[in-house]
Amino acid sequence: MKTPGIRPPHDTLQTALRSAFPVDARRLLVFTALVLAVIHARTVVLYSLKAHVALPGSLTARYQRLTRFVQFSFPEGLFPRFTLSFLPDGPLDLILDRTNWKFRQQDVNILLLSAVWNGFSLPLMWTLLPHGGSSDSRNRESLVERFVTLCPGQPVRCLLTDREFIGRHWFQFLEQNGIAPWIRLPARTTIGKHGLPVWAVFKNLQVGEVRVWRRLALIYGVSLWVAATKNAAGGTLYLAYRGHVGQNFRRYAQRWQAENLHSALKTRGFNLEDTGLTRAERVSILLTVASVAFIWAAVTGKLLAARTAVQIKSHGDRAVSVFRLGLNQSLFLHNHLGNL
Repeated sequence: MKTPGIRPPHDTLQTALRSAFPVDARRLLVFTALVLAVIHARTVVLYSLKAHVALPGSLTARYQRLTRFVQFSFPEGLFPRFTLSFLPDGPLDLILDRTNWKFRQQDVNILLLSAVWNGFSLPLMWTLLPHGGSSDSRNRESLVERFVTLCPGQPVRCLLTDREFIGRHWFQFLEQNGIAPWIRLPARTTIGKHGLPVWAVFKNLQVGEVRVWRRLALIYGVSLWVAATKNAAGGTLYLAYRGHVGQNFRRYAQRWQAENLHSALKTRGFNLEDTGLTRAERVSILLTVASVAFIWAAVTGKLLAARTAVQIKSHGDRAVSVFRLGLNQSLFLHNHLGNL
């Protein structure tokens, strides 16, 4: 991607989308205009976006084009390959998480697979669950299988998940596909030949202490290391993993990148929850648009951060995230170049 400081953002974005999404030129035009409108307006509500989208015609005609756009999905596999083009070569650290909200009485529940990247995770693929609760093993396995099938040859180093994503069939599926699980365990998970719960095995932990179970243990049918640590707030993390404990606790901390992604898509970015769409296929298209907008802003911010000094806080994080930096720059360009 070329920096938007050299060419107008609608030009560079359309070039990037054209190479990744080989679709009809009219559809590509709406796609590009909609992504930039989402960045500018910080909303995904189509009725509001009709006043911001760079399309010809009356507001009514624009709104009709936007509503038609979300009725037709892209060929599966185009979006994850678009995301992969912004990730470094080599094995991926994947994150599996869920984000959900209610619109009136309707649940919108998204099981999302993303990849670790620069303080945020970049979205790859997702599944809209037909209920408001947790996913089951079939949902997770199907999502991971789709990614592996559609992106052959892309190595995966590990999968980071919270304690919601457990189960014998699920752990064995990851084992069979050569994906190392780095998964937080519920306190009730049993370990050792006597089947003790991990909370009992690792009791009396001190704040900041890291303790490792003395040998590999069968966790949901898979042989893994198990360790525990306690944070300053008194919360205990039980982790099933492969490799060295220190490296894996640091790597597992990257799971919070998915929370940063959700926040950027929702309240701190594009307010995805405000959409009135509830049909799975239409929510999925809108999520594609919001995800492209997020990636565009984040990668723009990374380019800017590499060229300019960014304030670093005492805990080591940037005062302004690459997403916020890129989002603000995109808005600046819109206001000064009159692209929309």
